[in-house]
Amino acid sequence: MADVISYHSASALIYTGKGELIGFVVSCSSATGTQFEFFDNTSASGTWLFSAFVSSEHPLVIFFPESARPRFTIGLYVVLEPNVIATVWSRQL
Repeated sequence: MADVISYHSASALIYTGKGELIGFVVSCSSATGTQFEFFDNTSASGTWLFSAFVSSEHPLVIFFPESARPRFTIGLYVVLEPNVIATVWSRQL
């Protein structure tokens, strides 16, 4: 297993293959906040893993307990709107 920490300011493929989403810190600089999503795929489609809204006032920080981590088989793709920055912790299996 290899842990991956990645930084994104736009939608991106984090990597392909099996793994699990460990956690993330997402912040937004727009006035209204916005939504972001993770998919089990190599693009912004397919099986949805997680989606949430992040406000402009506070970053959203989530680290999943080991037994509740979203798992993916095809790949991990993050969808970010403009003015959103994400730091993502994941693990290849």
